[in-house]
Amino acid sequence: MTALGSRADFGIILNQDLPEQEIPELLRHSTFLSAKENTAFIRLFEDKEILIDFLNAVLRRNGEDIITEVEHMNRDLAVIYPSDDIVGVDVHAKTKKGEYIDVEMQKFGHTHFKDRVVLYGTIMAAEAHREELLSLKKRRQELSLKERYRMPKIYSIWICENATDGNKDYRDTWGIYRKSDLGNKDALPVSDVLNYIFIKLPKLEAAKDVPEREREWMDFINNCGSRDEIPSNAQGAIRDAYERLRIRRTPKEILERQTLTMTTQYDIDCYIDDAISEGFEKGLEKGLEQGLEKGLEQGLEQGLEKGRAEGKDEARTEAVIKALKRGKLTLEEIAEDNDVSIDRVREIQKNLQGK
Repeated sequence: MTALGSRADFGIILNQDLPEQEIPELLRHSTFLSAKENTAFIRLFEDKEILIDFLNAVLRRNGEDIITEVEHMNRDLAVIYPSDDIVGVDVHAKTKKGEYIDVEMQKFGHTHFKDRVVLYGTIMAAEAHREELLSLKKRRQELSLKERYRMPKIYSIWICENATDGNKDYRDTWGIYRKSDLGNKDALPVSDVLNYIFIKLPKLEAAKDVPEREREWMDFINNCGSRDEIPSNAQGAIRDAYERLRIRRTPKEILERQTLTMTTQYDIDCYIDDAISEGFEKGLEKGLEQGLEKGLEQGLEQGLEKGRAEGKDEARTEAVIKALKRGKLTLEEIAEDNDVSIDRVREIQKNLQGK
């Protein structure tokens, strides 16, 4: 995800409930923030004990391999984009054993998603290598050829809701393998430096052989935002995670940031991209029957039209919500300014009042 502009202190937890009038209206009738939203996801894992428990569950560590200590690293990546956005990972940490870990919450798919995954992993590897070399120099150790190219282990973890291409089932991993080993179920990676792990939340319920703690964590991320209370079986760090995302104990600035980023231009662009891909696939199928060129053209056209419509509808809805919350315009003025019907404005107003 792209970074959210100026940094905020995501770690503060209020020692008393925030007054209701200071809670944004969109969150006023919820108990916990949704961990699938960028702001809440970052806030959640600013707590090191919570992060350690989560990483041990997702990396399936036990015994002597468990992670006992982590250090938060700079989340900004040295990626050049044709915009002014700062590109940053959601969670960037280093373990006591010198492993570097990136954790991403990805709500939507988009074109070249796989390329983006590889890009993030390779840039993280380069930055981790640089950190290790600088550390050697600071300790005045000789930078021999033996150490010069040694790479620390990198784990890039992608928790996906609707994103595709990463995995077919609930969980999958990527590594670097020889082509000659394809088909060999016992094949080992050529290098264990870069490790990609994909988890698809919608497939959790039907998944088999998922370790209990991992299932508990993914259930938390998938559902905490819709729950009214902490489940009775939530223990340890997961119970702490619920408390950390409790809305009434969250600073007002963080809550406002969450509401502002729940639907962003990035999300709208992903809606459009998904629709284009869907239209392309449908057009390809139809093209096999009626003519490839005509089918592709029609599929792309339908996909673009659908994507733009969904993106515009989402953006208009957000604009109407903001205008209603400001309370400075009549319903008729809001409808005219945002090119929506007065009935749609009344419907949105009714939904807001009913929450």
